[in-house]
Amino acid sequence: MVVTANEPQVQVPARIPKVNVYLQDDVKTDLEKLANAERRSLSQMAAILIEQGIQRAKADGKIPPDPPQTE
Repeated sequence: MVVTANEPQVQVPARIPKVNVYLQDDVKTDLEKLANAERRSLSQMAAILIEQGIQRAKADGKIPPDPPQTE
């Protein structure tokens, strides 16, 4: 990766799964406002909100816990 003095370093994972989401216009507008307020990209903000929702669902027992990993 080549970075000049004026460019921020951004590390992007080589391969992460992608998901397409369809949103109502007002929901997308609010998501953009939140992303701007937190200085994040729209994609980053959506990912954070999805992760928070999944954590909440796990805490509420709506999603079963992951099985323990064996080595």
